[in-house]
Amino acid sequence: MTSKLHKPTIVVAILAFGGALLPSDNPPKLEASLKMRTGLQVSSFEDHLKHANYGFGVALGYNLTNKDNISLEVGWAYKPGYVFKPDLSNLPTAPGIEYRTDLATGRVKNTLSGLALRLAYERQFEGFGLIGGLQVGGTKYKHEYFGDVANGTSATAAGYFRDSYYGNLWNNPNGISPFIGLTKRFGTFTAVELNLVGLNYESIEYIHTVGYGLGQNKDWSHDYPVTDSRMALHLEIGYVVRF
Repeated sequence: MTSKLHKPTIVVAILAFGGALLPSDNPPKLEASLKMRTGLQVSSFEDHLKHANYGFGVALGYNLTNKDNISLEVGWAYKPGYVFKPDLSNLPTAPGIEYRTDLATGRVKNTLSGLALRLAYERQFEGFGLIGGLQVGGTKYKHEYFGDVANGTSATAAGYFRDSYYGNLWNNPNGISPFIGLTKRFGTFTAVELNLVGLNYESIEYIHTVGYGLGQNKDWSHDYPVTDSRMALHLEIGYVVRF
């Protein structure tokens, strides 16, 4: 699957290598830049998230020397997810309640997105540079869920019940994600970055307890969320336009 590079990656690479300009030996102390990036997940495939992720931002940099730069970027990050059927074979139940697992169905979709801040340090060498830093945020986790369980197929049968539930959960602990990579400048105004990012986020899953959400006196207090901390490595390519 990792051999299938998605279109944004190809576009970023073409833009970068097509934008070479003459270099400058005396960069200004302050410089602004626009950064666009896309990445591919290479480890820890959890939560039915898609392998691709996307981001963009505006950065303000300060050149400490001709070779050393620090920058702060404000932007947006997004990682889509697949729609999938969750495992409903072992849901908790109210006392005396049983349901048929073959009739249980549901849909779930998870996504990551949000405002992202990146603090970076870049050091230029002969023909290339090293960059590293931290990303804060961009990891607001959205959990969209729907479930439907029953103990039979006939609504007229004695003791029949059908229990449906749906909703959205959000989890936004503002994870701190380290990154490190290589940069290649093409003159004064353009560059590419190739980074390895350890994307830290916290997933959340809605667990329904069957048998309390029935009749006139529905009680959802027995349902509960489950959270897990994740670290997913991404290989990321970015295109930089400096002003």
